[in-house]
Amino acid sequence: MTNVIKLKFKRGEEAKGREYTYYTSCPVEIGDIVEIDKGKLGIVTAIDVPEEEILQFKEWAKTIIGKYIPQEEPKIVNSDPKNII
Repeated sequence: MTNVIKLKFKRGEEAKGREYTYYTSCPVEIGDIVEIDKGKLGIVTAIDVPEEEILQFKEWAKTIIGKYIPQEEPKIVNSDPKNII
């Protein structure tokens, strides 16, 4: 199932600028952070948008990659048993 959503690009911690309309094949909620293109993030501002709103530019409409899942920074663990307390 593909839904139509609206989002704003994420700049810093906030959604900035105008709304853009995208397709999504994964379930999202308002406020979710999604990956639009590789490295570009957006914040969902509307879900279940009627497909009529996208009909005039449907052939150019893009699909988001999916929900953004932050990656943890790799942690360096010293596995030398001499350093274990």
